[in-house]
Amino acid sequence: MWSEIFCSESVVNKAVQLVARQRARGEVLKCLRTYLNWEENAPAEISVMISSLLLAIRLCPQMEFQHSEHCGEDLKEATWEYVFAIDLLCTHQKWCWTHDNIISKELWPIMDKWMKNRKAPGSASYPSDIIVATVLRLIGRLGQMGLREGFFPAVENISSVIGTFLQHSKEKDVAWGVQLAAAYALCDLSPSNPPRILESIRVWEAACTSPIPPALASSIAEASSLLTCRQAESDSSSV
Repeated sequence: MWSEIFCSESVVNKAVQLVARQRARGEVLKCLRTYLNWEENAPAEISVMISSLLLAIRLCPQMEFQHSEHCGEDLKEATWEYVFAIDLLCTHQKWCWTHDNIISKELWPIMDKWMKNRKAPGSASYPSDIIVATVLRLIGRLGQMGLREGFFPAVENISSVIGTFLQHSKEKDVAWGVQLAAAYALCDLSPSNPPRILESIRVWEAACTSPIPPALASSIAEASSLLTCRQAESDSSSV
């Protein structure tokens, strides 16, 4: 399995190699250098690779939604590879760096530009719906890193913005694929504030005219279970 991963030309493989090169030590590093001919290639900076992947997402002309019976309007496999690669690289960089340099400086500006210009005449040069959906799914995954590292208030701020966006997405005539991406992202971030996130999702669901995909319904159910568990813990601690 590992030989297939390291020999693959995918962006995920390149991210795995870059992180492995940064973290490997001793005999492991020596073996990897020999096996992968690392001496012949200078290592790239992780931040440089993240920037190049984000640029590829913004400029790729072939990105489009893929319909799935299970997930609904979803990202294509090739697009998910970019998301997974960026997630891996950012995990190596940790949350504070990711929040300050990627979410704040790269991802939010894409969302802001799209929201301000998506209905404007001649808006073809602005981010497309699929790019925004990709950004939302990426924010959801990166936010989970913040939760793992204990930065709940920062992640809650992010989920609050996405929740407000989702609640008004129907009246703003937001594409269904983007709405789904926002809902999935909220489910990813649900541990930050389960009651508030579930309320945002319920408001959105009430306005939906399209069926909720099974995968999203399952994610919403998991968030509801998390809320139930926390309420039970709170009740037991107050007894």
